[in-house]
Amino acid sequence: MKNSPDRNLQFMMKAFRWYYQRYSERIDAPSSLENREFGFTFFRGKGMIRHVSFRDAEEFRKYLVEKVPQHAFYSSAYYRFPSAETMDEKEWLGADLIFDIDVDHIDTPCKVYHDSWLCPKCGASGRGAVSACPHCGNENIKRKTWVCNTCLSVARDEVIKLIDFLLNDFGFSQDELYVTFSGHRGFHVHVESEAVRGMDQDLRREISDYVRGVGLVPEAFTVQAGPRVFKVSVDPEMPGWHGRIARYLLFWLLAADETEVSRVINPRKLRYFDEMKKALEKTGDLSVVTFSRREISKILEIIAEKEGVKIDERVTIDIKRLIRLPGSLHGKTGLQVYKISVDELENKDVIRASAVLGDRKVRVMLKNPPEKVLDHTFPPDFEGVMELPLYLVAYLISNGAEIKVLDALSSVFY
Repeated sequence: MKNSPDRNLQFMMKAFRWYYQRYSERIDAPSSLENREFGFTFFRGKGMIRHVSFRDAEEFRKYLVEKVPQHAFYSSAYYRFPSAETMDEKEWLGADLIFDIDVDHIDTPCKVYHDSWLCPKCGASGRGAVSACPHCGNENIKRKTWVCNTCLSVARDEVIKLIDFLLNDFGFSQDELYVTFSGHRGFHVHVESEAVRGMDQDLRREISDYVRGVGLVPEAFTVQAGPRVFKVSVDPEMPGWHGRIARYLLFWLLAADETEVSRVINPRKLRYFDEMKKALEKTGDLSVVTFSRREISKILEIIAEKEGVKIDERVTIDIKRLIRLPGSLHGKTGLQVYKISVDELENKDVIRASAVLGDRKVRVMLKNPPEKVLDHTFPPDFEGVMELPLYLVAYLISNGAEIKVLDALSSVFY
């Protein structure tokens, strides 16, 4: 089956125009609109149009309706002259604090069902996520990636961890935070607060390192109890990383079996493992357990991996970042960049909420779709005609699936 790139492009352009004409009034203009820079790419355009600014929400929405962008961005930074063409001329006034959590940076079990790779060097191919070709070691491999509800559930768990850091460790209020589903493979967390606006890159890097668990050292969480012997000096009620480490370590020691513990603790100590576990169960006091420095260092590595948040640190550090515009459509998926309050985060079905193109059925010819994509499951090796909801058709087209729309476009977007 041959795709029709021009017809697929027409489909996406009509879909985006249909959305912006009907729903632009629902798109909230960013705070301090007149101080933000905007950037856009277009379906038939080349490169990004930057240095755009708006006087008010009416002008902002009119632009979306008339121009119909494929991708829409706005600056995390505030500028005195946002439409100036150089950064110096813009006059930076401050910036929000932004975190990007992307499933590309997280190992998820579902990738084997929808991601694939091809090595152009040796011709090998396979399913799942790999960093290099397992046959020849070539790192320059071609990847085909999709997203499903399992991916987003894992990414959401990282967001929930991050919110805990922001509320309980840094003391932000929920009113200063909001989350957006990026419309593709993850979430953005925005902090709009006077406390962060003037922070430079070094301070933002410190925050990034803290939430990722970078730089945890044994001396901060233990006391020396003898020659090369250390006791844990933290307890579960402590704030910050001290409490996180104590809670994780307590759970790990009580729940782990001997095989798991042996990967960290010196095998010669295992004869005392049951006694140690009983003492810990009785008292709940981690100081009854002793470790070598190597052991506690290894434990801290495990805890940082489990309890630290998997963010893209470059986004957090950047004080002049362009970030996706909430309410806009993502040009690679047709899904809305959907804004979520902290209270909604755990229970919101983000795929359904962001599928704003709707469920109208579209007849398509489809070949070899991924087994899992968004909230839909396809039969293995499917090839044939089927009816799919409009939002899913847009997603498949945007991601380069072998798909051909059989219905007249005028009947789809009436």
